[in-house]
Amino acid sequence: MSSSKLKKNSAQTPTTTRASTSIAGKLSAWATTSNDGEDATGSLPATTETISMKQLVAELAKQRAGLKDDVSHLIQESLKPLEAAVGALRDTVGSFQARLVATETITGENFERLTTAEATIKALQAQNQTLLDHVDDIENRSCRSNLRIVNIPEGSENGKDPVKFIGELLVERVGPDVFTEPPELERAHRSLATKPKDGKPARQFVVRFLRYQQRKAALRWSRNHEVKFQGSPLRFYPDLSSALARKRADYNGVKQALYKKGVRFRLMHPAHLVVTFEAQTFTFDSPEEAQEFYKRRVAKE
Repeated sequence: MSSSKLKKNSAQTPTTTRASTSIAGKLSAWATTSNDGEDATGSLPATTETISMKQLVAELAKQRAGLKDDVSHLIQESLKPLEAAVGALRDTVGSFQARLVATETITGENFERLTTAEATIKALQAQNQTLLDHVDDIENRSCRSNLRIVNIPEGSENGKDPVKFIGELLVERVGPDVFTEPPELERAHRSLATKPKDGKPARQFVVRFLRYQQRKAALRWSRNHEVKFQGSPLRFYPDLSSALARKRADYNGVKQALYKKGVRFRLMHPAHLVVTFEAQTFTFDSPEEAQEFYKRRVAKE
């Protein structure tokens, strides 16, 4: 290839001069010159001002710095919404923490109040039970001179004064072993209930003796004797409060079992079962204790 042609090509490719403002433009110009002006030996032609290695390094450093600034700016712009969201989240978490602290404080105070209330309730329950026991005891003491007579047919008094009627009945049916004359009674009346229909059990008679010893003697005598009135067997029972009556009734099951086994027992006031077994005396304060004793000792016999 002739030198004139090289000069012509060189004149037509001004892309490798200082007019190039970017490294990309300079590299493009360099590549164009290389393709069009390459001689037979493959060496680069001599241009008016070729790109030196220092310029290339400087241009790359400038581009890297610009790219770094662009990336840093882009990152900062991208982080602004995230920072705002994190700030809002931080405020929300702070609010929740404050509310949690307030809730924990209130919970602690309520727990202390609840503990105090539980202690107070237990004390009141114990006090209430004590008062109930006292009331029940007073009620039963007020009825100590009372006697309940069961199975006196309805209308037997036939318009007589109940006090006079019961006094004559006791003298006639209990006999001179206990009463040589009608006992002194404070009052006598049937239980406060509606008059039963025909064929239904008669209402009980509640009798209050003036003297406790006479009531006690009549009750003791009835336990060993059969008393009848107009063909009906009479039953004598102490007058008890409903609560005490339920406590004593709870022993009925074990009492029946002991009776079938021929074991002697008696129910003591207010609600204690006394059992005589194998020449020993045992006292039980609850039906459960008596039932356990029966299963362990008596049932095996």
